[in-house]
Amino acid sequence: MRGSHPFAIFVFLSGLAGAAPSDDHAEQSRRGKELMAAGRFAEAVPVYRALAAAMPRNAGLLLNLGMALHMAGEDEAALAPLSEAAKIDPSLTPASLFLGIVNVKLGRPENAIAPLQKVVRRHPTDKDARSMLAEAFVTAGRYAEAVPHLSRLAQLAPTDPGAWFNLGNAYEELAGGLVARLMDEHPDSAFTLALAAEARARGGQPSGAFHLYRQAMAAAKPGIRGLHGAVAAIYRNAGHTEWADVEVLKERLLPQADCLRDRAECAFQAARYQDVIAAPARADDAKTLYWRARAYDRLASQAFDRLAALPPSALFHEHMAQVRRHERRHSESADHWRKAIAMAPADPRLRMELAVTLRQQRDLEGAQRVLDELLAKAPDAPDLNYFVGDILLARDQPENAIPFLEKAVRLEPDAAHAHGALGRAYALVGRAADAVPHLKQALPADVDGSLRYQLARSYQAAGRDEDARLALQDYEAFRKERATPEPAEDLALTPPQ
Repeated sequence: MRGSHPFAIFVFLSGLAGAAPSDDHAEQSRRGKELMAAGRFAEAVPVYRALAAAMPRNAGLLLNLGMALHMAGEDEAALAPLSEAAKIDPSLTPASLFLGIVNVKLGRPENAIAPLQKVVRRHPTDKDARSMLAEAFVTAGRYAEAVPHLSRLAQLAPTDPGAWFNLGNAYEELAGGLVARLMDEHPDSAFTLALAAEARARGGQPSGAFHLYRQAMAAAKPGIRGLHGAVAAIYRNAGHTEWADVEVLKERLLPQADCLRDRAECAFQAARYQDVIAAPARADDAKTLYWRARAYDRLASQAFDRLAALPPSALFHEHMAQVRRHERRHSESADHWRKAIAMAPADPRLRMELAVTLRQQRDLEGAQRVLDELLAKAPDAPDLNYFVGDILLARDQPENAIPFLEKAVRLEPDAAHAHGALGRAYALVGRAADAVPHLKQALPADVDGSLRYQLARSYQAAGRDEDARLALQDYEAFRKERATPEPAEDLALTPPQ
């Protein structure tokens, strides 16, 4: 999670209590403590390994061995002694703590949750343990379970930008999950159209939003509160104040919701967003899903407002950069990324995000300069090699792009997007036969049919006419299936009906 820092880890260095140590064991234990205190973790590993072998039921020594392995970067090896220590002495909180830390670091968040929950139950005010537990839930995609811990962290550290940033992001993920569910289960619902309209409005597409709002209004019986107000805002921003006033009046004339039946809607209108989330609903209730999604969105906004009220931070600028990028205000987004980088210069992820924004802004030279700096420090990063190759393709330099894309594919063989870029590069330099296998492997990442079309052309260039014919049929069927009646952005606003 953003703003989380590596644990300010306290080193639990066990003595040899409960054993009958020899002078040699006592000397080894003292040596191990000294090495750990000096940060010489790799040297401490064989010391504690020998002690643990001599006294295999000493939970403290197993814990120390696991800690030394973890701090030496050997997380996989650390799991066994940490698990054994926790089994021998379930009250040994540091064993549970480090077992959770190691599993999170190894990308096994589900395995981290139970031991970290044990630590948090015993030490409810420990911000680090709770933060790690929240991160485990987030990494596992269990955002609803992460939220109570993120909320508690915000209470424990209200001036910490990371607490509000992470809480806002978790609420956004929950809102996004409900939106995706609505689109999947109720694609033609007025509530789905309303959420699609709101997304267009936030994305800097007022005309598209306007026409989707109109479709939602036509489909909603009775009307959905808030839609007329949203249309009024679009009218007002376009200079049609009289039309906006009509929509405001229509909003006022909508019948009040029946709060015995529509508890979620009533709670939302009263700004009781937690009550919206808790309101009962059938699994297929599109209306309640809609109000819940909007409630999570409002809760996210409240968290980000708290972030904005704090002194400027890298996380504040990161949030603003994301917002401006979503609004297609790429120049402002890039400015915020630069400010975030100035405040957190050691975070390479921020530079990568700046490069993404510059790419979207069509500042290809600027994006490549940023990527070249990153690649110099991490030459074997597959995402960097792919992105450099993608930029070179966009700059009409396919021959220069190929070595980077070949390396990206070699480092990450299952990356469909990298295969697609490499296939396009091969095709552009006349290597149609080489392009075909990569384009075929990239088809799962084809969102607009362009890869299917390029595959058909490559088959044709390679003299495989029948394969070209079949690929072209697949392209045409794909395009027909993906065709949507969504409004174009150049449609004019029309007056109220």
